[in-house]
Amino acid sequence: METEILSEKELAELTGYKARGYQRRWLEERQWHFVESRGGRPLVGRQYACMKLGVTLEVMPVAPPPMPTPSWTPDFSRVK
Repeated sequence: METEILSEKELAELTGYKARGYQRRWLEERQWHFVESRGGRPLVGRQYACMKLGVTLEVMPVAPPPMPTPSWTPDFSRVK
């Protein structure tokens, strides 16, 4: 299962650089938003990267499930 953050290998493949400083510079020059980890690694979200690269995600419309039919109904005939 893929994580929500690009891996180091994927980020190196995207930017063409293994060094974190060059990766940050590449991202900044292209106006990509990223967050740095404590170790200085740029963290890029997978969905954000797909959006920036123009990859469209297939969205399936989800219809709410039908309401269940009640097993009983109240008898209001004797209420005044």
